[in-house]
Amino acid sequence: MIKQDFHIANIIVRHLSGEITPEENILLENWRKEEPAHEALFQKICSEENLKRNVEKSVLFNIATGWMEVEKRIRKNNTRERTIRILRYAAAVLVPVFFLGISLKYTSRDSFPEQSVLLAQPILPGAAKAILTLDNGETINLDKGTADILQKIKGTNIQVDSTTLNYQLAQSTSAQLEVIYNKVEIPRGGEYALVLSDGTKVHLNSMSSLRFPVAFTAGKREVELQGEAYFEVSKTGQPFIVNANGMQVEVLGTTFNISAYPDEEYQTTLVNGSVKVSAEKGESLILKPSQQATIASGSNSIQVRTVDTSFYTSWVKGKINFKDQRLEDIMKILSRWYDMKVIYESERIKNIRFGCNLNRYEEITPFVKLLEKTEEVHAKIEGNTITFHN
Repeated sequence: MIKQDFHIANIIVRHLSGEITPEENILLENWRKEEPAHEALFQKICSEENLKRNVEKSVLFNIATGWMEVEKRIRKNNTRERTIRILRYAAAVLVPVFFLGISLKYTSRDSFPEQSVLLAQPILPGAAKAILTLDNGETINLDKGTADILQKIKGTNIQVDSTTLNYQLAQSTSAQLEVIYNKVEIPRGGEYALVLSDGTKVHLNSMSSLRFPVAFTAGKREVELQGEAYFEVSKTGQPFIVNANGMQVEVLGTTFNISAYPDEEYQTTLVNGSVKVSAEKGESLILKPSQQATIASGSNSIQVRTVDTSFYTSWVKGKINFKDQRLEDIMKILSRWYDMKVIYESERIKNIRFGCNLNRYEEITPFVKLLEKTEEVHAKIEGNTITFHN
């Protein structure tokens, strides 16, 4: 019962954030209709007054302390209204965590009192930019100034706009093509989308690269990835293989995210369909939707866990979500996107844990000020460098 109560509380939070799925919405509607008390509680949580109060409270919210209070209340509560009370306590924890993220969106920047954040100029988010390397070694910067029709190679039209590079086979192309490789590289503070000749769409994140054939020949489809990419693989009947720094992922048609940055944990997160993940020395397994395969840096062992895939794919939808993660891990991801440097004046600061929900296309200053509001850290921004101190 307790697990169900927290599940409903989490669905309410997703309803508030606009990320609720159709299935979750049906569960929420059924729960609201079960009892008048359920509907009354839902209206109270979603009221404008309560939302405003939680925006103000969220910046001071401590996850660990809040969870201890929930556990204490549950142990003491044995009355007939146990379910409703537990749900209230669950919402008391989950809603402030949610607002710690969305307060960036709804709180005016002018409402933040000046603290130790020194700002000479804002640290701006990344943008669509990439470098295309052709088979002859020629490099082309992909941006808004690039021509609509880049060039024609062996019957393949390459089209580019401000955000996407699109390879399209000409109708007269024969089945037997010379294998020609291109490579797309994304710098720090960049992102770009790529449509391969088979219709597969690849979203490339900052500091990532993809090497791929201009046109796939008969047999398997195979590409090489470094960094992070979100794949929407087109179903053609041919295997699609991603080689990522020794990890290999094989699919027929599915949606998944791969993160394979050097010296970091390699992750394959499956959204739908199925994939086969193989380590460099032969261990392999099949993933189901909502499962994530991980390979620790320097290891050859594959671990599997069930995850909320939205936390690992939110960057494709213009958001960056974190859930109870170390500040150093959060800032490592943000530094790639914002092309900034982060300094910590103590090891303790690196290990402070936060949960947050950011708009990927906003500058970083409001987020840093919210971190300061927790009174766990203080920060100084100079140029493109953020220094965290006690």
